[in-house]
Amino acid sequence: MIKAKINAIKNHENINWVEFLIKKHKLFMLALELDEKASINQEVLLAFKSSECLLSKKNLENSFLNTFYAKIIDIFQGQIITIIRLENEICTFEAQISTHEFLEQNYQKNDFVFAYVHPSALFIREYLC
Repeated sequence: MIKAKINAIKNHENINWVEFLIKKHKLFMLALELDEKASINQEVLLAFKSSECLLSKKNLENSFLNTFYAKIIDIFQGQIITIIRLENEICTFEAQISTHEFLEQNYQKNDFVFAYVHPSALFIREYLC
């Protein structure tokens, strides 16, 4: 999970665009529903499903996607699915990819990769006091 602070909220026709600040990083969430607790400067815990994380050795330079530059710290290779644990200065998280992709990309422990999360995949897990 990622501890963040809500920096901005935009709403139009019941669609919400929320900007979060984490240290010097910005993350974005696109949501159809937003709890009434959501307000500027509210601290939250953010999360996303490991299956919603795309990995790449190259920077895709897509400003719409949430981008993490992270180090691979562990790999759990299965027959079909491989779980890759990553770490950067703001969080530790996992990406679930096909074992075919894992082998094709030749990801190794201690490699640095770009991880991408679509704004609609990010969600607020908890509102903090």
